[in-house]
Order: sequence, then C-alpha cells, then structure tokens
Amino acid sequence: MNTETAEATLPSADSAVLNALLQIKSRWPEAPHCGLNRQGLLAAPLQQAQMLWLNAPAGYGKSVLLADYARSQQQQGVPVLWCRIDSQDQPAAQFLLHLLELAARHWPAIEQTALAHWYETGRRGHVDTEQVLLLWLEALQQGADPLLLCLDDVHNLSDDSSWQLLVRLLELLPERVSVVLASRHLPGPLGRLHLLPRLHWLPAATLVFSDDDTQRLLQQHGIARAAELVMPLSRRLQGWPAGLAIWLACYRAAGQPAEPPASLGAAEAGDYLQGEVLQQQSEALQNFIGLVAVLGTFNETLLRHCCGNDQYHQLLQQALQQNLFITPLTTVPGWFQVHPLMAGLLAVRLPESQRLQLHRQAFSWLSQHRQPVAALQHALAAGMGEEVQEWVGREAEQILANLDIAGLLHWFEQLGPELLQQSPRLMAIACWALLLTQQREQARSLLQSLLQRDYVQAFEADALQGYLARLDGDLDGSALLCRRALEALPPARFALRILMSSTLAHLQLARQDTEDARHWNRLTQDLARQYQAPALEALSLFDYARIELNRGHISRSSAIIERGLQLLDGTSEHADRLPRARLLLYRAVLLWLTGDSDARLEDALRQGIAVSTELRDVSVCYGYGVEAMRCAARQDFTAALGALDAAERLMQRWQVERSTYEWLALVKVNIWITQGKLVRAQQGLDQLLRGRTFLALPRPELFPMQPGFALLTQARLWLHNGQVNDCLALLEQTLRQRTNPLISLVLGLLRSAALRLQQPGADAQQVFSQALRSLQREGLALSLPDWLPGLSDGSVSLDSGRGLALSANLSERELEVLRKIAQGLSNQDIADQLFISLHTVKTHARKINVKLGARSRTQALHRAQELNLL
Repeated sequence: MNTETAEATLPSADSAVLNALLQIKSRWPEAPHCGLNRQGLLAAPLQQAQMLWLNAPAGYGKSVLLADYARSQQQQGVPVLWCRIDSQDQPAAQFLLHLLELAARHWPAIEQTALAHWYETGRRGHVDTEQVLLLWLEALQQGADPLLLCLDDVHNLSDDSSWQLLVRLLELLPERVSVVLASRHLPGPLGRLHLLPRLHWLPAATLVFSDDDTQRLLQQHGIARAAELVMPLSRRLQGWPAGLAIWLACYRAAGQPAEPPASLGAAEAGDYLQGEVLQQQSEALQNFIGLVAVLGTFNETLLRHCCGNDQYHQLLQQALQQNLFITPLTTVPGWFQVHPLMAGLLAVRLPESQRLQLHRQAFSWLSQHRQPVAALQHALAAGMGEEVQEWVGREAEQILANLDIAGLLHWFEQLGPELLQQSPRLMAIACWALLLTQQREQARSLLQSLLQRDYVQAFEADALQGYLARLDGDLDGSALLCRRALEALPPARFALRILMSSTLAHLQLARQDTEDARHWNRLTQDLARQYQAPALEALSLFDYARIELNRGHISRSSAIIERGLQLLDGTSEHADRLPRARLLLYRAVLLWLTGDSDARLEDALRQGIAVSTELRDVSVCYGYGVEAMRCAARQDFTAALGALDAAERLMQRWQVERSTYEWLALVKVNIWITQGKLVRAQQGLDQLLRGRTFLALPRPELFPMQPGFALLTQARLWLHNGQVNDCLALLEQTLRQRTNPLISLVLGLLRSAALRLQQPGADAQQVFSQALRSLQREGLALSLPDWLPGLSDGSVSLDSGRGLALSANLSERELEVLRKIAQGLSNQDIADQLFISLHTVKTHARKINVKLGARSRTQALHRAQELNLL
C-alpha cells in the first residue's frame, strides 16, 4: 500500500492535520546555533556503535548536531528519516503511525505492508503494534544499503507504551539502519537499553564547547579579543552552546564593545530559560531550583541545614531526572553543582531577603565544615565583605590548606580591588594564590604593595619573597629566605610551614641533591600528618614520587603514587581534588614510562586533565605531554602536536609564565625527531637553548629535569641524523659529570646505540644489551624503535635484545613455570606436573610478574609474548 492509499482511508480533515504534522516532524533545524562545524562529535562514536543517544539539557545543540550529521549523510547518498517527537506521539499506535508515514515519504523503496496492516487492524478497533513493528523491521531488513533514522526530542515520549515501543525498536533494529536519538532527559526507565552493546551514550559533558572551541568560534565571528574573552566566558557559560549563541548575538548587537559587561546576554538567556525549561515545571519545583541556585554548589546535608526539613529530597531527584542544569560533581561524591549562568538567572526569582538569608546560612555551614573558599563566596554574596575580614584572619591557614586556588582567584576577582586592599590577610592570601598558579608578575606587584604598607610580618614576607625567588630561578636566594621563614614561622602557621618545607625540597631537587630533597620532603609529610591535613600529605607524597623518579626509581615512584591515591580514597573534601589530580597525572607519566598503555593510563589522563584544568593547576602540562607522546607513538603526529598546542593556549589564558611550561618545547622536538623532521627539530632545540649550554637551562618546578632532557634530546637528534661522533663526544663529556640518575640511564642507552653504529660487532652489541638490562631493572620501557635509529628497520631485533636481557633474569624454572601458565594450567596443575609444591609455584609466579613488570598473570603473558619468551 502506498502513502496515498493509506491516507485515503482517513477522513479528509484528519488527513490534512496528519500532513501538517508530518511536515513539522520532518523539518530539520536550518542552521547551527553558533556556526561551528562539530559533526565529528557524532561521526566518531557512530563508527564504533550503530546507535547514538545524545542526552543533555536544553540548549546543548543536540538538534543542530543531528541535523548537520543527517545532511552530511544525505549528501553521501544515505537515505535519512527525520522525526521530531512531540506530545502527539502517544500512545504507541500513534507513535508507530507517524514513523511509518514518515518512512513512506522519505524511504519510498521500503515495503508498505506494515502501514497497510496498521490501518487494517485499526479499523477493527485495536492496532496490533507488535505485528506492525515486526513487519516494518522485516521490510527494513531487506537490502544492503545503509539507512539513517534520526529521532529528536525523545523526552516527549511520556506515555509508557510509546517508550516501550521505542525500546523494542532499538532492540530489534536491523544492522543496515543507524539511529541517532536526542533528548533533554530520559522519559522512562532504561531497563533493557543498558544491555544493548550497539547503543552509545553521549552526555552533556561531551557536547559542551571546550575553551579551544570557544576561541575558534569567536575568531570565526571576527572578534579581535577572542583569546582574552575565553576565560570569563568559560567560567560563566561552561561551554553551554545556546549561551554562547545568545552572548554572540548580544555582543554584535552592542557593537562589539572592547569591555563587554559581565551581564551581557543575561536577560536574553533568562528568556530562553523561562520559555524552554521553567514554564513546563511545577511551582514547587521552580521554587526548589531557585533555592539551590542560590547555593550554587551543595550536598544534601547543606540543603537540610538551609531548608530545615527533608522535603527537598524528592524535588532534587526530580530535577536531576529532568536534567534541569543540576549535575553531580564526579570528583566530590555526594555534591551537586548548578550551572553558573543558570544559578545567576534562577536565584533572582527568590526575594532578596530570602537570598541573603540563604547565603548567610551557607556561609555558616561551610565555614564549620572545612570549606573556607566556598564560604567566602557566600559571604561576598551576602554583603559580608567587611564583616568577614576578621574570620579570614583566623582561618588564613585553613584557606590556604584547602588548596582551592582557582576558587580563591575567582573570589578575589568578584571581591574587587577596593575590598581586597582593605585587608592585609586577604592581600597576602591573594598573593599566595597568584604565586601558586605561577602568575609571577601579578604576584610581584601585589607583594610590593604588601611590603610598602608593612602589611605582613617578617616571616611571611620572607616566605613570599622566597617563593617568588624560586619562580625567578634564584635558587640560592630562595633557599636562604625559605629557611629563614621556616625557622621563624609559629606552629599555628602550619600551611606556610608546609609550603616552605615543600619549596626547599623542590629547590634541592633542582640542584640534583635528591638526598636533601628527601629530607625536606620527609619534614613536609610529618607536618601534614601532625596537623591532620590529608590533602597536604597526599600532595607531599606527589613530591616524594617526583624525587624518586629523578633518582631513577620508577617502581618505587609508582608505589608512592598509589599510596597517595589510597590515602585520598573515601574522602569527599574539596581540598582533595588538587592532590588527587596531580597524583593521577603522575600515575599517567609513570605508566607511559613503563610501557603500560592500558585503560588505567587512559583513565588517569582523562580525570587528571579534566580536574587540573578546572582548578587552573599547571600540572595539567604533564597530561598533555604524555598524550602528545602517545599520539606520536601511534604515528598520529597532528594529534600529538595539537595536544601540545592546547597546553600552550591554556597556559597563556591562565597567564602562566612561559618558563614554567617551556619544557614542552622539548616534547615537541622529540615528536619532530620521531616524525623525521630533523632540521626542524634542531631549529626548535636551538630556539630553546638561545645560545645557552644544556646545563645552564633553568630547572622549573614542574620539570627540573629540563637540562638533562634537552641534552638527551640533542644526543638523540644527532644519532638519528648520523652525527655519531658528535653524539658520542657529547655523551662522554656528560656522563663524566653529575647528572640526573634517570636521565643517565637513557643517556647510557644512547651511548651504547652510538657505539654500535660506530663499531658494529659483538662487543658493541653486548654493551647495548647491558644498557637495555639497566633500563629494564628500573622498569623503563620507552618505545625504543621510535627513539633509536637502526631498531625499526630490521637491522637489529629489539625483541631479541630485550628477550636476552629478560631471559638472563628469568631462571630456567621460572621460564618453565611461565610456559605452563601460557598453556592455561592452574597453579595446582603446574605443581603436579613439575613435582613442586603449590607454594613454590606461587612464589615463581610472583617473581615472574616482578621481573616482567606485570601486575597480573594475563599481563605477564602479554609481556612475555612481546619479548619472544614463549
């Protein structure tokens, strides 16, 4: 039955209504909100899965993404069926009819038996939806050409029968049909949908505009100050696509002012929020949303304190279920956050007296629960700027120990210079916040003001000047001032005492005196334990792991990182986020160095980069550096260099001194070497050196190995360029000097590789094998074919070299046990076959794991296969 025949069975008025409805349902959004092509967000996951579901609040560009992707597929010859779901798509029979009618229009080649059966059973008084659906799916099964089904506004399926029909459709959908769905929230229980391996979910977090997206968007619209506007827009909008579109329209309408007001676009965004979200909600839910908007960030205990009862719980669950711009904080269990722009727009719906009371209640609760920075935000909103200064003086140490430096900086921006200048304690804390985020010149200006006004005591002046000298590269001056401050600081100033001892550890690490660095780090840990500050203790363990890595002890460094993460497990303090992010990033560094590229590395990078970016922590550079090297190892050089460019743009937006992250240029040079762009690599290295010797390069806090890494990079470059004699001369001279132990390990390998190229033979090969064994003992497993010439061209077998090194370490009995494990035998079976005890088998298995650097039997077998040991 064709479309005309089907429609002829309906009364003419109903047919006209249906035609009008179908025109609406098949209409695609005409243009994207902001004009930035983001089809890749859908194309990439759809290559892995047949079905993709976008689930995000209003204004996240879901319909636009669907439309852009649908157009691109249609241009490639893929037939597309677009259906925008509304309240008319229920019950199930009506929803199915609309799908069939649209299919008849857009997929005319599909057999119409299902549509005919719908009308036939409908005339009998009850549509057989199950049979109709099966007939349609059977028709879709015919043919090999791909089809695309787009279902927009799925949240309108409030009827249970329509929802179950959709679930059934997705379960039985033929492989030739891809489907993309979009919804503001899930209107029904997921149930069986969770079990569909073909279904991939795309949440709001993946749809937001990144800072780089925002900058490209602003540049695309011809905004000259794009780079400067990214940070304030990101903080206010958090990448909300509709908010960016509204702001752009208002910015152009205002004549693109040089200093756009903070409230630009607020009224228009409020209208959008009212029309698209709020007017559909009950009055009780609207009032609740206004209340939590005042709080901004909250947990249920804080809600109970402010509400005085437990009636909020059901409303909170309802708001979360409907995606009303309230999201759980993944890094702080049990806490929720209202979107910053929405919080500002929603809060004003409450009377001012109620808002002020809520802010005061929140300040009271947060200040008693070790969250001083969040308390400060509410104190400012409650108009308590002057009143809170005495409290700040009392809580100065806890404020610093809270480690929410990004929150402090944001609070100071809101506070304004006038109130800041009225309080010596606030000025000192602001100065520390700038120093700890490596904003050297701004910190220097504020410090000069503090000293001129004689606002700080001598010991704090020494501490501030000592830390600034450290950022300036004056190691001797910094050490003198920090030691003097540490001796004079009273016990009550525990945060500064910890900061000073930590600084002295870093200074000694920069001098390559790891023993003295360990002494100061031990003091830091003792102080953190004494004052029961687990976040600061975890941060000191991060420093301890860095010291051990500089000493060349990779396995020990890894164990310390895991110890630090275990210390933070089960805690829910906001202060834990910074040390947790740093520990995760360093875990990623160590996993990369040991050649472990499994899901743990991916997860550590993802979490570490996300939280560090949110906290404005420069340690995020570790994550971008590792990501760049991983991409280079996969020969994806565009992505590798893109990761480094992203890190540099981020540092520029944060106004971080270039010397802090200049070492990333060495990562870029090594990528160029791997890529074979040797001339460009030498130019990049020369630009970094600027006529200085390698050992004269600064040793920044984040990467004190910079001089050794630069030297290693030059040796590797010469080796790849065939300048073997130059490489050997440099290495011979360097290895006689005192160098970083970890760098020395790699330099030794480079030297052995150069000797083998200069004088091929058994002796050179033996030296090379010894160097490999030294690396293996410390757990270092660089991707050597990418690092050394002659290994990837087949002239030397890296596997055999590594296998030789490892075979020498594995005893004959251990190799025998390893082979039995590879056969799939249990420990008891191995014991029976080899006539040894079960305990002996387990001992051998543990030793095999240690020697292969594996954490499990499966990983040990994988490593053994890589090394040709089986």
